[in-house]
Amino acid sequence: MILFLDVVSPIPEFHLIDDKKVKISIKIIENKDEKLSDSIIPKYLKMNEAYKLNKLITHFIVTSGPGSYTSLRVGASFIAGLSQSRDLPVVVISSANIYEFLKKDNINTCVYFESSNNQNFLTFKDGEKIVHKKVEKKNFIFPKKIKKIFYNNERPDFFGENLILTSFSILEITLKNLSKLEFKKHTTIKPIYISNNVILN
Repeated sequence: MILFLDVVSPIPEFHLIDDKKVKISIKIIENKDEKLSDSIIPKYLKMNEAYKLNKLITHFIVTSGPGSYTSLRVGASFIAGLSQSRDLPVVVISSANIYEFLKKDNINTCVYFESSNNQNFLTFKDGEKIVHKKVEKKNFIFPKKIKKIFYNNERPDFFGENLILTSFSILEITLKNLSKLEFKKHTTIKPIYISNNVILN
């Protein structure tokens, strides 16, 4: 069984996956005012007691961003601790992976993430390089060459007209591409934190 920790979405969740199907999904926090750091261990312990996770989990998946610095740090530390202590393999999923899974044609495409703490990010390709940008709605300059947006939460209509907008689910995309993921032991989890202050990137 796989424990998938999504700390990129606005409300972080645990998902238990078995045979490419979700057995259970549990919100770690109930609203945006709660702190992930206060809730993640009690919620996991409650799940472990109910479902005997220590006997069932064989693999871990964690999202690595971009997203809220605090959420990414907490999620990476939590999964790193579990995987190292139990010597189990991990795979790390970022918006770059999501981009590669979603892009199916020659249309210039981007992935728009709404994350926790009201932070928003854009991921796209510039040549062969993956680019991550933090989006502040009031002054963000949208790349003119992009014609298609995949978004994970609310429809982002503020980018302009004549764009193809398609919603996606991080969980569904992950399930669909499970066979492409490379689980490895002793994986270094590197959160992708993007700031408008270039010194912090």
